[in-house]
Amino acid sequence: MRQTDAKLLLLDSKHYSSALLQEELQRRGFASIFHCDPSGDLKNAVTGFDPDVVIFNHHYENQNDLAVCAAIKQLAPSVPVVAIASSGPAVKLVSARARETRQIDVVIEKPLSDERFFMVVGDLAAARQSVRQQQFHLARLSNLVPAAALEAMKQHPSGEAEMFEAAVLFTDIRRSTEMIASLRPEAYFAALNRSLSEQTRALEAGHGTVVKYTGDGVLAVFRGMGRSRLALRCAQILAGHETQKLLPFGVGLAHGLILGGFVGDFQQAGRRSQYDVIGSTVHLAARLCSLASPGEVIMTRSLQSAARFEFPNLRPIGPVAIRGFAQSVECVAFQSVPIN
Repeated sequence: MRQTDAKLLLLDSKHYSSALLQEELQRRGFASIFHCDPSGDLKNAVTGFDPDVVIFNHHYENQNDLAVCAAIKQLAPSVPVVAIASSGPAVKLVSARARETRQIDVVIEKPLSDERFFMVVGDLAAARQSVRQQQFHLARLSNLVPAAALEAMKQHPSGEAEMFEAAVLFTDIRRSTEMIASLRPEAYFAALNRSLSEQTRALEAGHGTVVKYTGDGVLAVFRGMGRSRLALRCAQILAGHETQKLLPFGVGLAHGLILGGFVGDFQQAGRRSQYDVIGSTVHLAARLCSLASPGEVIMTRSLQSAARFEFPNLRPIGPVAIRGFAQSVECVAFQSVPIN
């Protein structure tokens, strides 16, 4: 980390000493320094400026200013506080406060005649910036891991598979090959990303859990009480969503037992694995989705009955022959009216 990247919050009740300290810090490459009087708007200084290090210049005659360290730790517990104090009673008082309260991370004795203070500030700022980078990367990585996988890791840390009842929902864009051929790749990718993002928001708002993106669509599951009703209501919203005008897609629904777990070498570090759900229910929902026209929802009759959700435009489509199933499956469908 370059020192110019570090953000320092300087707390000093005297403008003369704060100006000298800022000048010395800037001379060593610390360009982003925010000065605040300890009695000033500390909350705005901490939350608005978001410092990497807080420097507290203590003046012995203002002993009440020490309370500012407690306020800093309440507002930003992970931000290190460096206190500087004159030799004698002042530094003893601050050191005792640091030991008793742990609200001060480092105490430096004045005068700052050597480079120790500036080295400490630089090291703390570099460590803080490193933590920020790690948190940023973890946040980005968490976006790559489906919520279902995170929940499975929490519930089954050893990676064993779990059998459970669920309503399974698939979406898939219709005529995607034709659209790819008619649009620039960048334009199609942008439209696809928008569509899948909007679908995900609708699914999560409807208490569904996205398992994965399937290229041009989404696989999601609904668990717990009322899962079939929640899934059907969400399918209705998706079928009439405004993104249907962008890239039309169909929806398939089924419910029953599924098996969820990690596929791949989950136990070996560095090996790729991913969370997935399998079973006849998943296969059935995928096949029904493939039969649905743009803006159409096709579901099993048993799911619709369990959901107790009636539609004025619901229509039976009779027994449907599904590859891999010995018997045809009774299904119903509806074409949703676009939702404003």
